[in-house]
Amino acid sequence: MGEACVIFDFDGVIANTEELHLAAYNQVLLAAGKDVGRVIQITPERYFSRYIVFGNYEAFRLMLQDQGIEPPATLLINLCALKDKIMDGRMGEAPAPMPGVTELIKYLASRNVLCGICSGARRAEITTLLKAFTLNHYFPVIVSIEDVARSKPDPQGYCLAFDRINALSDGNLDIAKSLVIEDTEGGAAAAHGAKLRVLGVATTSSLNSVQKWADLSFANLLDVPLQQLDQWLGVTAAG
Repeated sequence: MGEACVIFDFDGVIANTEELHLAAYNQVLLAAGKDVGRVIQITPERYFSRYIVFGNYEAFRLMLQDQGIEPPATLLINLCALKDKIMDGRMGEAPAPMPGVTELIKYLASRNVLCGICSGARRAEITTLLKAFTLNHYFPVIVSIEDVARSKPDPQGYCLAFDRINALSDGNLDIAKSLVIEDTEGGAAAAHGAKLRVLGVATTSSLNSVQKWADLSFANLLDVPLQQLDQWLGVTAAG
């Protein structure tokens, strides 16, 4: 029988960074008001319900299109570059890892479960925070926005992450046993499109909302029953 892997989303699952991303988007849109044609501000409600799942380029495109603006590619590239610069300067503001995630990652390691990351964030953001959290050695596979042509909710990233982890496991993984941990409906759609189950956490939306799109759902990772997790993944304690 095949083995299981667990693939984590990053922002909102491992790192509490979504408020930083929203602030950076609004800082960019304020600075670029003249180029855009007017100042646009994204509310938290709009961000978490509409834009949260997308990478920077697609998020900016949708933000402007929703305002009736059809942005040229050069403008979007410039907006992304400025947001990258802002985020690079604010990585030190990210708080500790999300509640329960460090314990869960270490628990999976004790079960010899291979883990990976699939995120719409840039690789530099992911690796910087993983090192700060001293969690980098738990993730031999990281699929970031630079690795895909189409970001979530397209399944490409999760397909790629599973294939790379499967290669490390000499092709022994069972996709039906494996699990994705997500905090957004769009991310869950991407995982389901890759034929992976989803454990949803209500860190950026309500638990009622998460229950509608996740196969398993919890308020946060502290609530995940570890013995039941073993059953879902079909694993036992490492010998």
